[in-house]
Amino acid sequence: MTDNSFWVHPPAIIQWDSTSRCNLHCKHCRATNLENVERDLTLEEAIRMFRELNELAPQATLALAGGEPTMRKDLRNILEFIKENTTISVEMLTNATLINKNNIDWLCDLVEGFNISMEGSTAEIHDAIRGQGAYKRTIAAVDMLVEKGVPISIRMTYCGQGENEVKKLMHTIYDHGVKSFNFRYVVPVGNASGALISAEQHEKIAKLVWIWGKELNMTVGYSDPFPELLVNDERRKEIEANDKLASGYAVTGCSVAFSLLYINPNGIVQFCPYFPVVVDDLKKTPVKEIWYHNEKFNLFRQSRAFLRGECGSCKYKFACGGCRGAAYASGDYLGSDPRCWRKNINSCNQEKRVTGLVG
Repeated sequence: MTDNSFWVHPPAIIQWDSTSRCNLHCKHCRATNLENVERDLTLEEAIRMFRELNELAPQATLALAGGEPTMRKDLRNILEFIKENTTISVEMLTNATLINKNNIDWLCDLVEGFNISMEGSTAEIHDAIRGQGAYKRTIAAVDMLVEKGVPISIRMTYCGQGENEVKKLMHTIYDHGVKSFNFRYVVPVGNASGALISAEQHEKIAKLVWIWGKELNMTVGYSDPFPELLVNDERRKEIEANDKLASGYAVTGCSVAFSLLYINPNGIVQFCPYFPVVVDDLKKTPVKEIWYHNEKFNLFRQSRAFLRGECGSCKYKFACGGCRGAAYASGDYLGSDPRCWRKNINSCNQEKRVTGLVG
């Protein structure tokens, strides 16, 4: 086994896809990867997992995802255990269609923040991607959560809705009292395999989102490391002034194996939701051993120096790294992220179809 004694940092973020079940079937969803999951962890297995996770990373934030996490009948039991027996904070990634007056009180008591998926400002746009009736239920839940005063962020995945629709959605959620917006350009995996990717379009919309966010006084975030790096002058100057990031002595950006620990519904540790390489099974191996001593994690932590293509020659590779899941879907996990526009500075910037390898 490769020596990885240098690695001493616990994960800052733990994403657990708590169930493979979902009440929607979204056109761009990466969770088709979950269709091969043998079964969800039982309540007893989940409790044992969180005892270990709290020992490994007591200050971590849990990103509770799915599937749709509210589909778990024992969700309240799990959240109560986390709150009463750990110091891990919980944020939920949800479509919010199942949040209602019957569960909102205990959810708000046990969850510290909600990241809610919305793909359009109207039912016509949103439901075309997520299913009939989804918009009405989601926006109703947003209004209830805003009234409760809990932290909310709306997460949009762009998959061809049109740049004006992005602006409309930002204004819509602002009018409903939401002041945080997260943008992601579709990763061509799962249901989105073969999606049409345009780095030029990504650049245009990412820059507009930054401008619109400032106009609305909203907090804007991106689910990939390079958009903010390339649109936020202050962040870019910080990166360029950091000698450690320039030399590779330090690494930020893609968080796989550095600050992110991803666990699928069956307790299988993988690189990330978009890069479903199996690392180990925490039902069989203690999570602390997986995090600190797994050879695949160790090799991945060193892989930034061996990136190929435009990512490999990019001066920001240690500060960013691109999305390895998107690169994997393009045929080479060490290759270029096809959605990044910086690689096209000196080349003709044309749309290209990429075929996902994860099905």
